[in-house]
Amino acid sequence: MKVEGKVLTMPLKGILWLSFYFVLILLPLGVAAVWPGAAAGRPYLMQFGVACGFVAFTIFGFEFSLISKMHSVASAFGMDALLRFHRWMGIWATVLVLVHAAALLANGFPLDWVNPLSPDTTWAMRWGLIAVIALLLLVILSLARKQLRIAYEWWQWSHSILAKLLVLGALAHLVMFGGFSSEKPMRILLAAYSAFIFGISIYFQILKPIRMWSRPWEVVENHKDSADTHTLWLKPIHHEGFVFSPGQFAWLSSGKTPFHKDRHPISMSSPASSELSRAIGFTIKDLGDWSGKIVPKIEVGSKVWVDGPYGVFTPDREQGPGYVLIGGGVGITPLYSMCQTFAERRDSRPVYFFYGSKNVESLRFRSELNELQGRMNLTMIYALESPAGEWGGETGYITAEMIKKHVPPEYASYQYFVCGPGPMMDSIEQILPKLGITRSKIHTERFVMV
Repeated sequence: MKVEGKVLTMPLKGILWLSFYFVLILLPLGVAAVWPGAAAGRPYLMQFGVACGFVAFTIFGFEFSLISKMHSVASAFGMDALLRFHRWMGIWATVLVLVHAAALLANGFPLDWVNPLSPDTTWAMRWGLIAVIALLLLVILSLARKQLRIAYEWWQWSHSILAKLLVLGALAHLVMFGGFSSEKPMRILLAAYSAFIFGISIYFQILKPIRMWSRPWEVVENHKDSADTHTLWLKPIHHEGFVFSPGQFAWLSSGKTPFHKDRHPISMSSPASSELSRAIGFTIKDLGDWSGKIVPKIEVGSKVWVDGPYGVFTPDREQGPGYVLIGGGVGITPLYSMCQTFAERRDSRPVYFFYGSKNVESLRFRSELNELQGRMNLTMIYALESPAGEWGGETGYITAEMIKKHVPPEYASYQYFVCGPGPMMDSIEQILPKLGITRSKIHTERFVMV
């Protein structure tokens, strides 16, 4: 989208997308108000309950557009913000479903209809119950995945299936029950929404994998960086590949076909380049079944399916007189890519890199980062929680005092990039504003899908 020949800035694009999103969510209520039809004359409490159900359905339906990896949406917000918004909208929609049920029961709705085996119930109600069961399973599996010890790959697959069952059940419930949806304008609107939702699903789960099938990537090296970390170097086969910005990521699948259930968001750890048909590095830490058991066994010559690049967590979008990078754990990967890119571009702007880790052994790319200090204006600040022996660097967690100790007086004008474990990021996001850093200069990226 362009205005007067200029690409829309991220905030403006975000405002337009949010406005469009909420208009679509509330549009059915506007149509129902203009053409009340069979719903006219109902008690207020029942009308309110039905309205909550309609809003919940449209939220659940358009949640697909938030997580379907649409470049135009992702470029306006970034995956970090999209995932947070996706979770919160899912929570609000769940609350609306509960209000929907409570309002109808309080208005005298027959309790027997809630029993799917009751002869008095209808298939409209049964489909509604199917949607509610799918919703409850979605919530339970998302909130308690780690406690239930469900592998991420199986959770991802079940989440996709349950989400589709939820939307299908809710749509059947709305259409078969009548009321608002019995009027022709509302049926047309619901048909348009359904076509949009199903179209997105078909494109991203059928058509796009078919396209990816013709654009495989080959493993040219599987390098063991440490006991729990490997870097896969991938090269495009019979296609040009893609150009990415430092800090971006892609979805990887190592299944026999792109239709495999496993899809993992992995940052590029190699420097960004304008050259196509070149190998790209992805550094992967052992965090589960795929990363710990499958990745180490991937052989050179194997095919991997890559969908990318994605993400707005990149200094290419956020220009400043200098940069402060704060990372820990596997979150160092996109920051390492940024540093390599600065060095290759011979960028002279100062970069201060705060790297928090448990001990020296868990510092990834330490020698490479130290070498980069001789090729670019980079200052490395290591902070270890449990240093062993003689340690000349910082100790403990990264604090406001530690940051102020190492950055120059003009630090408030710099751009800040933060990526690492959740607790560390939560802490840094509280610290930086207290140091006078405006929110617009703080950029974060999380890869916690649940």
